[in-house]
Amino acid sequence: MKLGVSILNMDFGNLEASIKKIEKTRIDDFHMDIMDGHFVDNISYGPEMVKTVRRITGIPLITHLMIENPEKFVGRFFEAGSQAVLVHVETLNDANRSILEMDNMGISFNPDVPLEDVAPYLDKVNRVLVMSVYAGFGGQDFIEESLQKIAALKEIRKSKGLDFEISVDGGINAESASRCLKAGVDEIVVGSYITRADDPAERIDTLLGLC
Repeated sequence: MKLGVSILNMDFGNLEASIKKIEKTRIDDFHMDIMDGHFVDNISYGPEMVKTVRRITGIPLITHLMIENPEKFVGRFFEAGSQAVLVHVETLNDANRSILEMDNMGISFNPDVPLEDVAPYLDKVNRVLVMSVYAGFGGQDFIEESLQKIAALKEIRKSKGLDFEISVDGGINAESASRCLKAGVDEIVVGSYITRADDPAERIDTLLGLC
């Protein structure tokens, strides 16, 4: 299992120290959650924050765009230092879906999006991020139906011979992570459970010990 950590709920006043503390552990990547106040009801940060984090750490950065018109910004986030960029299927249309032809692109989708809407893109990407909460805010509770979507994606991948990584993000703790692993997830993305813990390394060890 791979482990990603979202910086969304880190202490931005002490961002470098927060990142360096987690960097010493065994995580695989940092997730950068980009919110525009339109697609979601919150605003986070932009490419400059990605540049800042890129200067602080050499760990891969996975940038999750929760924004309208992602085609206008994908290139800027790659230029800022992202190793991969994920866009929401809800924001894709005939005019912009060609962005999935770029290297290292992935898709994400909210809990109310049926897999029928996701399926047309599965052969075009190398990452699929299942949102187990609604995009826009940290600290939400895990949505149980996400487990069924993880399992279904794993079956689609096998039956069609596709090659994408299945991730899950939202409300992840040791208990929900264990169930996601049983459903077939490849990576869990964790925010508050790690970044707001008194001992982040201990919680990371707990999660990795589930494998």
